[in-house]
Amino acid sequence: MTAALLVLVLAAVLIVRAVSLAAAQAEFDAAAARFQTDQAAAVQLVTAGETALDDAVSTLAASEGKVLTEEPRLALADAIEAATTRLTPAAQELTAAQVTAESSTASTALFELGAGVRENARTLSAFDFGSSSGVEGVAADLAAPVAAVTAAMAEWQTEQDRILRDRYTNTVHATGWTPELDQCIGSVDVTAHYQNVPTIAEHWSCGGKDFPDDAGTVITLTGVHAGTYRVDGIVAMLNSSRNSTADLPRGYDLLYQTCQNGQSATMSFTALTKIA
Repeated sequence: MTAALLVLVLAAVLIVRAVSLAAAQAEFDAAAARFQTDQAAAVQLVTAGETALDDAVSTLAASEGKVLTEEPRLALADAIEAATTRLTPAAQELTAAQVTAESSTASTALFELGAGVRENARTLSAFDFGSSSGVEGVAADLAAPVAAVTAAMAEWQTEQDRILRDRYTNTVHATGWTPELDQCIGSVDVTAHYQNVPTIAEHWSCGGKDFPDDAGTVITLTGVHAGTYRVDGIVAMLNSSRNSTADLPRGYDLLYQTCQNGQSATMSFTALTKIA
């Protein structure tokens, strides 16, 4: 074969290749454009669903112990499980789509007549975003149970606020002994007088008669020893004429002492456990 003929054959091959590749490339470009459009839509759907799911999971966690009834939380947990079941394969599908997009590229082989390009175009066209399409509505499905739990939390908070308003509150206004007790403006920290046994005291007529002593009652102290306490009941009844500080009950977070009916022969000591 002469050089001139060889040149003509090579030129013909290149022309055929160029025409074939142009057609294949057009097919590939169209398939790639459709794929990218479908992929973008799928990403948007899955992202919206995952965002809603994250919010729902956060709401469920935040509501633990903060609802009056568990029904709304159980419904939300079921909705979260259903959403997760739908979103998991969709997320896996997006990963597969990215791999497909990266591996489906046009061939630049010298004598490639477009077969590989067309194969990549077919691969892109055949990719199914079915799982991603199936997550449409996940956010809407989660919205109602999330709203129900949020409302339940608000109801719980309203009840807690009411309980706090109605809760017995005692102000420990000072540290001292008789002069401070006689001011009759609240309890007094008398720990130092009682050899460092943590104790607050109040005259019966100044508020001692109103101090709750039923075990399990929750009260609030303000001032000295501020906090929330559980009443553990009367743990000792002492007579000032017969008993001394050695007889004081020990091992409690705090004691509240008052003279029952104003009588020093019936000094009651109520145990308190700090809970907050």
